[in-house]
Amino acid sequence: MRIAMIEVGHWHSAMHLRSFRLADDVEIVAVSDHQPGVAAAFARGSGGQPFERYQDMIERSKPDFVVAMGRHVDMPEICRFMLETGLPFAMEKPIGISARDLAPLVDIAEARNAFVAVPLINRYSGIWRQLDELESAGRVGARSHYHFRVINGPPDRYELDGVGWMLDPAVSGGGCLRNVGIHTVDGFLRFTQGEAVEVLGAAVSHRAHGKAIEEVCAALLRSESGVIGTIEAGYSYASMKPGGDFEIRLSAANCYLIDRNDTLEVATLDDDTVRTGACPDQGARYDQFGPDTLARLRDGRSPIATLRDCYRAMQIIDEIYGKAIPTR
Repeated sequence: MRIAMIEVGHWHSAMHLRSFRLADDVEIVAVSDHQPGVAAAFARGSGGQPFERYQDMIERSKPDFVVAMGRHVDMPEICRFMLETGLPFAMEKPIGISARDLAPLVDIAEARNAFVAVPLINRYSGIWRQLDELESAGRVGARSHYHFRVINGPPDRYELDGVGWMLDPAVSGGGCLRNVGIHTVDGFLRFTQGEAVEVLGAAVSHRAHGKAIEEVCAALLRSESGVIGTIEAGYSYASMKPGGDFEIRLSAANCYLIDRNDTLEVATLDDDTVRTGACPDQGARYDQFGPDTLARLRDGRSPIATLRDCYRAMQIIDEIYGKAIPTR
């Protein structure tokens, strides 16, 4: 499998490189970045021919699969280009600065039955496998409440990573909600099994670091059947420690599940048990994305998350921003 990578100056490039190298029979044949020298520097550690223009890279390297990243504002153009090539590809989220950017791309992808994988990597949490197993056994009951908290280190991390554009909302589309909060919204859609979702209220804060993008967001959601969701996203953890402060909680009539990043707790009412075990952490979830995506491509299965999945989450994020009360 000959793989090319677009816009390797993105801070996720090293994670995707590691992940796809874990798949069998993979070769990195080319890498690109619009910034002079960035692709050449990345190629020294990854292999492959460096390019500044991704269009030239695709034409000349003729890859079998592409991993695409980029500034959020540039992603729709890159995604459209990739759809025109007909190649299967993975595209880092959020693929635009609003859901409007994604809408026409979803239509094109679905009309062409294109394979486009989006790394909404918390779908690899063991919490979903446990929930599905309980559901198959008829042991879940009415779903009632969902909570997902992901708090990473301060926003200066992006300047240190050479992607200071993340702090400009005109380029990034927002702060912690658009970037890491998309995982929390996607999880609520998964838990509520695709129901329509209403945003009841939200607040964002700029108090601690005073950046143009929000550093904290909290929102209250409700699904069509009445499932309540509370989500928190932030750049407010007082450390650059990987994982920061992370927790997913799923509550239903007969079960309560908690993912604490590397541990999983499952409580069930019908047998009065509480079980705790290991869970793949954030790094391991990224590691699963490459091998799983290529396996799904080979087997003719859909990606773990599609452009439409990303679009639905982006729609709700737009609504949260529209209703959020700002605090400075």
